Amino acid sequence: MIELRHFQYFVMLAETLHFGRAAQQLHISQPPLSRQIALMEAELGVQLFERTRRSVRLTRAGARFYQDAVEILNSVDRARRNVVAASRGEDGAIAVGFMMSSAYNILPALTRTYAAAYSRVDMKLAETLPNLLAEAVRAGRTDVGIMYRPEDLTGLNTATVFREEMVAVLPRTHPLGKARVLDAAQLAEESFVSIPREIAPLVYDLVVDHCRRAGFSPHIRLETNLQQTIINLVGEGLGVAMVPMSMSSTSASGNAVFKPLRNAPVAEVVLLWSRDNHNPCVETFVENARTVWRDMQRAPGARLVPDPPDTRMR
Repeated sequence: MIELRHFQYFVMLAETLHFGRAAQQLHISQPPLSRQIALMEAELGVQLFERTRRSVRLTRAGARFYQDAVEILNSVDRARRNVVAASRGEDGAIAVGFMMSSAYNILPALTRTYAAAYSRVDMKLAETLPNLLAEAVRAGRTDVGIMYRPEDLTGLNTATVFREEMVAVLPRTHPLGKARVLDAAQLAEESFVSIPREIAPLVYDLVVDHCRRAGFSPHIRLETNLQQTIINLVGEGLGVAMVPMSMSSTSASGNAVFKPLRNAPVAEVVLLWSRDNHNPCVETFVENARTVWRDMQRAPGARLVPDPPDTRMR
């Protein structure tokens, strides 16, 4: 039976046309090489080489077989490289779910650098509401989620990849629109537009807790699922809001103004993946995200909240 090593012997002899040099390159002695080539010819039932005392030449059949043998060896080498790459997360596929607000902070840099570093990985992106995203990751429909930290982390791993302060959003014509910095207490009599707690409990609780520390419970007049819609509604004069600072770059901000909050609460975006997910691409995606977040914190002029020293990712 023809084995992989026989193809290697044949190709080396076909390229050197010299038994002695071929044997030397293969790190075997000449008699075993001659014997293996003869056995190969017997197995195929064709003569691959014409031999004389002075020369070795490929037959017509040998020349044809050489093309196929090279292709076989290349395919085996490619398969070897592919399986190693797949085991290291350098090849394969990954499904990434994200909440829309992450498109204004970590998502662009994260996906751009990952695609550049792992061009052989097929990365699928899907926008999903935070509460649905956590369930999709837990159920295995999505490999990695980019979202605010959920309350229920059963069966899930997380890594912080972005931290930023919350800011106040006011209609452009609001009397407080010219203030440099706002105290939450200045908004005590306002109606608020908010994301529902069941969609993003972390952000909802940040707003409510910050207001309570200022001495009041916010009157939430309207709730909507998307931060962009919140900003639109504020711009239409339907209330005020608190949103992550990066949302000030959205095109929805035309009729709204964003004001820093004194002692502002900090919104944290995490990567989320299932402990039962063994896709090697998840590990490379997480490591890439860690690097991106470190680089963003170190960038000149960065207006981000760094990780606390005792939790900073290494």
